[in-house]
Formats: sequence, structure tokens, C-alpha cells
Amino acid sequence: MNIKWKHVSFAVLGASLLAVTSACTEEMETELEEEMDDGVTEDEGSAESDTEDDADDGDEAEEAGAIQIGVVGPMTGGFAAYGEKVEKGVELALSEVDHTFNGNEITTVVEDSQADAEQLMTRLDSLRDRNEVDIVIGPSTGDEGEAAASWAQNNEDTLIMPGYSAPEDMTMRDASDNLLRAGWTGSQTIFHFGKYVAEEMGHERIVMVGQDYAYPWDQAAGFKRGFFENGGEEVHTIWHPTDTLEFSAIMGELQGMADEYDAVLLNSGGADAIAFYEAWEQYGMDESYPQMLGGTNVADIPILEEVSDNFEGVYSSMHYSESLDHEENVEFRENYAEMHGEEADGIALQGYDTMRVILDALEETDGDTSDTAALSEAIRDMEVGDSPRGAFTFDEYGHAVQDIYIKRVDLVDGELQNEVVETYEEVSQFGPYEDYQDEYMAQPGNERDFPADTAEEYFEDLEEYFGEEYMNELEEGGIWE
Repeated sequence: MNIKWKHVSFAVLGASLLAVTSACTEEMETELEEEMDDGVTEDEGSAESDTEDDADDGDEAEEAGAIQIGVVGPMTGGFAAYGEKVEKGVELALSEVDHTFNGNEITTVVEDSQADAEQLMTRLDSLRDRNEVDIVIGPSTGDEGEAAASWAQNNEDTLIMPGYSAPEDMTMRDASDNLLRAGWTGSQTIFHFGKYVAEEMGHERIVMVGQDYAYPWDQAAGFKRGFFENGGEEVHTIWHPTDTLEFSAIMGELQGMADEYDAVLLNSGGADAIAFYEAWEQYGMDESYPQMLGGTNVADIPILEEVSDNFEGVYSSMHYSESLDHEENVEFRENYAEMHGEEADGIALQGYDTMRVILDALEETDGDTSDTAALSEAIRDMEVGDSPRGAFTFDEYGHAVQDIYIKRVDLVDGELQNEVVETYEEVSQFGPYEDYQDEYMAQPGNERDFPADTAEEYFEDLEEYFGEEYMNELEEGGIWE
């Protein structure tokens, strides 16, 4: 309510306040004298009562065994969708059990990391020290993921399950027993897309345009491995800063290279991907490149809702597709839309599945969140058969082994949608290198310039790290079966 003072002089107002103050003072003195005669003031009585109530509430909370789950990720800024949708997926999973476990209430404590690694560390400390949570879901971006892996190694009594964060070293070179991922890595979802583009689509030379940071580097690495080892010759990379919305110069560069390359792969996401495609249409790039390919996040639902119908025909790969027609996915999508008023996507799926995995693990510990080792063991032994994405298990590092779908954007009932055109079953985070894990991890981590952009340089490095046995098996066709 807005109160406006009109036509009241400061003198009158001051006199009025003085009169009110004097009257209140006399009344309070009278009440105080009466209370002192009784031996206790009203304030003292209230304080005593409040203390008793607080103690009772604390006892009730302790007896109830309430469970708190931390959720951390970007809730504001340009990457907010990655944190918000994970949280929405978590809430859907909790709604299915009425936010309770064995009669005990489950609550979430949500922290905004702002997609910043330093902020993430602060928020994780806060969840541990102030809120005393034993389980954290998050984070959801690449740089945060690398920071979370470091934090997990120094806080072994807290279970961390990433939201949408995909750096492979979180569950490889920097793995720890208390960080487990029901999600994906940047390479895992695209190893076989590289194979598909080379073998099934017949492309030999690709231009890849991507955001210049850790996650797209992982995507580039996975794609190059599948592409080169199955007949591809070159992946020419063009990196640009995140939050690039002006692509005129890159379009000019692509036009000048059109005679040398077969297709363009956009290794990006969010507003950058939308801006890229708008420029692609503006410059008529379909005349220069008959085929556009996408990284894992390029054909996500929020992007399909923003681009024109000419986006039809774009291929990408992921561990989830909205078009999967099994019962679990149909129900997940219907329930999510009813609860949140928007379409579910792979990000929301990640929060949903991660929370359900935690609920199943709590069954093994009888709701005890403090036994991180027992929770971790329960998750590693888990076989999830009812996920909207399809069945998945966990490897020895605590990362999901799952089906990967090659998808094509089609126009269905007037709306763009991803349709599955090929499925690669039970793909681990090591992809085809399951029997060569040590060799794989002996390589440098994925960087903007590693692996190399040409097949010739790539195979020189491959032989150095994997040895002659691998090269022979690759030549015989036994690696990518």
C-alpha cells in the first residue's frame, strides 16, 4: 500500500508525533509496573515461550529425519536454463514421491553458481557448512564441472552428482569415489556421430564452428575420433568466444571454403547457436553447404522453438530424444509439461533421472544421507530400467553407460522435432575405447588443438598413445563394431 502525505506541515507532524510518543510512554510505564508486580515481564514470558517452541520444532525436525538435497547451478545469466531446468527435473522426480522418503520430508536448497567456477566453490562450501547437506546435485556447465571435480576430491564426505555438466575428466582423470554422474560427457554423445557422418553420410571433410571453451573441445575431440577412425580426412575448426551474436565474418570465411568441404558442424548452444543459424539463413549458406550438422545441444528443444522450419534436416546426436515413444518417456513429458508449462528436454531429464537415482540409493541406506560410501556403492551397482532416455547402468568410475541416438530434425505436425535415425547401444564414457581405458587416459586431456584437425596427424598421435596392437585391431575393423 502506498501512503501519500498531503498538506501536513513539519511542525504539526512533529507535534503529533510528540503527543503520541508521550502517551505511549505513559502507557508502557503503567504496564511495566503491573508486570513487575507479577515478577515477570511480557517480553520475558514471550522469549521463554519462543525458546520452547524453537526447541520443540528442532526436536520434531530431528525426529522426523528430514532430508535436505543441495541443488547448485546457474540460475541467472546467459546459462540460466541449464540450472533452472535441472532443478525443474529434480522437482518433478520429488513430486512423484510426494517430497517424502519413508514418511520423512525431502527438501531442496537451491544455490545460484552464476556459471562461474569460483562462485560454484563458494556455493558448495555454503551447502556443506551452513545447510549441512550431504548430497548435492550440480553443477551444469563445463567450467563449473572441472571445479566441482576438484572440490569433490577435498570433500569426500559429500556425494556430488552433476546436473548437466559434461567434462569427461570429472569421471576419468579427475575421478573421485564421491562424484558420480548419471549424465554424459561431451565426447560420449558424439563419438559415434563422427562414425555416422563418415560412414553413413559419406562426408570426408568437415568445417566445425564452435564456442571456445572446455565443453566444445570435448565435443570436437569425440567427433574427430569417430570421424577419422572411420574414413574422415579433415575437421577444420573455427573457434569463437562464447556470447558471440555476430557471425558475418565467419559466414564470409565459410563461403570462401565451400568448394573444399562437404558440410558444416555447429559445435555450440544457446543464444550463440540461434544467432549462427539466423546468419546462416541471411547469407543463404544452404547454397554453399547442402548439409548442416550439430553438436549435442544444437538441436535442443528451446533452439528448435526459435529457429525457422528451414532447420529441418539438421543431424545431431545425444543420449535422449523427445521422440522416444516408450511409456516412461511419454509419461515424463506429459507430467513435466503439466507441472512446468513447457516442453521437457535433455537438461530437464538430467535433473529428473539424477534425483530418481538418489532416491533409489536412499533405499539401500534406509534414508541415511551421511554414509557417502554406501550411497556411492549403491549407485555404482544400479541398473536403471525405467528412465525416459532408456535403460542405463554405471561403470567403475560411476558414470552412466547408455544408448546414444543419432537424430535428424523433422517437421512433425507443423513443429520441428528430433527423430531417431540410428541407435548405438550401451556406450560408455570411453566409447569404443572400453578395452583401452588406460591408453585413453594417458593422452593429454581434450584441448582446442588436440586431437589434431587432420587424419594424418591424428593417426600419428593415436599410435603414440595406443600402440601397435590398437592400430592393428582398428585396421581389422574390430574397434567400432
